[in-house]
Amino acid sequence: MRQLFVIGLALALAACGTNADTKASLNTCLTQKAYSALNDGSLMTMDVKTLATHISTVCLKKLALDSAGLSEDTVTTATNILTALKAAKSE
Repeated sequence: MRQLFVIGLALALAACGTNADTKASLNTCLTQKAYSALNDGSLMTMDVKTLATHISTVCLKKLALDSAGLSEDTVTTATNILTALKAAKSE
């Protein structure tokens, strides 16, 4: 019984680490795509929310996270990154 508890605890801790790694990979993808949008000019020509939705969809599919329920959080993060880049570019 004690061995099962230790194994369960180890698996739970490993899952927490994996979730953090996944979130970090997702944020990296969002940032890279946002910079690509800035460099190719689409950030200045497209609506930020539309672009953020597109970028988040691409990153979620790339990382196979569609079923993880992170799409709204991802759109918000992409929107924040794009808004900051657009504001910085406009200055």
